[in-house]
Amino acid sequence: MLTSESLSAKWNSLPTQAGGYTRVDHLHPLELYIGLEAINQKSLLLISSFEPSPPPSSKSLQVVVGQRTDGKWALAFRLLRMEQEEVYLQLCCDLIESARQQRNDAKGMQFVVDRYRRWHRLMETQENGLMGEAARKGLIGELLFLQRVLKSGLSALDAVNGWIGPESADRDFVFPDCWHEIKTAGAGAKSVSVSSLEQLDAAPPGELVVFFVDRTAPGDGLGFSLNEKVQEIKAELQGAPAALELFATKLLDYGYMFQREYDVPHYRFHGMRRYRIDSSFPRLIKDNVPAQIAAATYALSLAAIENWRTE
Repeated sequence: MLTSESLSAKWNSLPTQAGGYTRVDHLHPLELYIGLEAINQKSLLLISSFEPSPPPSSKSLQVVVGQRTDGKWALAFRLLRMEQEEVYLQLCCDLIESARQQRNDAKGMQFVVDRYRRWHRLMETQENGLMGEAARKGLIGELLFLQRVLKSGLSALDAVNGWIGPESADRDFVFPDCWHEIKTAGAGAKSVSVSSLEQLDAAPPGELVVFFVDRTAPGDGLGFSLNEKVQEIKAELQGAPAALELFATKLLDYGYMFQREYDVPHYRFHGMRRYRIDSSFPRLIKDNVPAQIAAATYALSLAAIENWRTE
């Protein structure tokens, strides 16, 4: 599998003059090339017989669409700011690898455009492309739960399909037999926050799962970084290419792309509690609050919901 490091090495091996392109991989179903434009400007180029819908450029990356003299279409992703080179390499690597199961047709071209649009949204909405601490810990909790689902006997694809939190859904995981809302809190937490009236508003059976996670020293043998946790799951999905591809897509939708900054801090998992959500569970939903209340956030006392605890 192509990595950003090996892709960078390919680029560095090219002649320095502008306009030189080489195909990324002759076994790849799409005609993808890397090359250099003016002033050693890195460029990823996709050649196709099908006209793409022009995606937006960003401050760091220029997207150019044009028709060639042979009638084919060229879609180029050009790096504008060298300080964003590492993110650009990750983007190119992801576009190349995620498209390996595509065909050299209109759907293949549209797949690359749609994949880039996910990256564009991510780069435009996050300063320096980095998630805040709360989002990182929230993702860690969902990844810890996904690992448990993968070990439960459910197929890898069904497990990843059930992770709907990255799709802006009200709940984090939904399976035919139960839905699950995941919370990540510090080891000493007395409560967890519910962010909306919709978050727990679904017919039982449901489950609230609380993971207790705190920062720890890099030398802690039981600690892990966000990048390490993502790589663990990718390794578990290696035998299921469709699930691995879907997992990578959902990470992008969540707001995660590999960054060296996610190698630190390290976190330690201290335990987990699971609570049954049935018709008697104390929750605020649209059916039990006055109609005048359009939205609400509230905190659930963990001690007060002990009667609903299952683990």
